[in-house]
Amino acid sequence: MRLVQVSDCHVPGPADQFYRGQDPRAGLVRVLRAVEAWQPDLVLATGDLSEDGSAASYAWLAETFGRLSAPVVSTPGNHDDAGLMARHFSRCAADGPEVLDADWRIVLVGSAKPGEIGGRFTPRQLDGLSEALADSGKPALVALHHQPWPVGSPWIDRYRLENPEDFEAVLSRHPNVRLVLWGHVHQDVAMERAGLTGLGCPSSVSNSLPGCARFTPDAAGPACRWLELEPDGVYRTGILRPED
Repeated sequence: MRLVQVSDCHVPGPADQFYRGQDPRAGLVRVLRAVEAWQPDLVLATGDLSEDGSAASYAWLAETFGRLSAPVVSTPGNHDDAGLMARHFSRCAADGPEVLDADWRIVLVGSAKPGEIGGRFTPRQLDGLSEALADSGKPALVALHHQPWPVGSPWIDRYRLENPEDFEAVLSRHPNVRLVLWGHVHQDVAMERAGLTGLGCPSSVSNSLPGCARFTPDAAGPACRWLELEPDGVYRTGILRPED
């Protein structure tokens, strides 16, 4: 199974508004051209698709993602309006987990809370995640917006998932979980934690060099993550850029 994760597009309502000095619409169009050429079976959009939570931004985003041949499943970020996002993206983890069963069980869950930059799971969300992971012998992947563990960049680690121990407790009850994916961090991240592999996704508009106290622009530009998932739990992953 071929999968692409696109994250942190930060598209505003006005077409002429930039994000960190970059054109978010142009960046996303370039990234999605590379995605389409790579021919994934599924695209995960892991939050902060909009910069301002506006109807205009979601209308443009839905039209742009809709040009892809692969289906798109999304989860809101802290910049998103979850209700508006769900109106424009039919598969959106706004009210509960979104589950896809293929060679792997893929579960998207919302970590964003209105008016907050950091993330948090409610007991109801954690129960829903546990139910979504249950009764499956397949390897599983869980995707959210906020990083559950520090990535070593103080500017964004201030705003990670606030109750990672509750999240880990759920995952520990489901040993079939292999991968945890997130956005929010605007950089390529890979780490091992409690027998799991955690992967952070770059942004489609502007990224930071890793390990910096402040956001420090990465000249490599916009990017996304690709994954190939085998039925036996083996996976391969890397970063896809428009120039690729």
